[in-house]
Amino acid sequence: MSTITSKTFTYEPAISVPRGARALAEVFLAAGRLIAGLFTYQAPRSQDMSAEDVRRLAQSVQHSDPGFAADLYAALARYDGERDR
Repeated sequence: MSTITSKTFTYEPAISVPRGARALAEVFLAAGRLIAGLFTYQAPRSQDMSAEDVRRLAQSVQHSDPGFAADLYAALARYDGERDR
């Protein structure tokens, strides 16, 4: 019986991050967020409408969109019913 012993050599190159890569990545991400922010619409927050405002809106769209006006009137009826409890 014989024994063979062999030594292996493993070369692992050192991985280094190029200078400025981290800063350039941060600049790239910031530019991406800025561009995304420019194309993202957020509606301005408005104050709550009063029941009278909703009633006026329903009356103004009564002829052009009667279904929507009916939905508004139904919401007003529910609101008044909950408020009376």
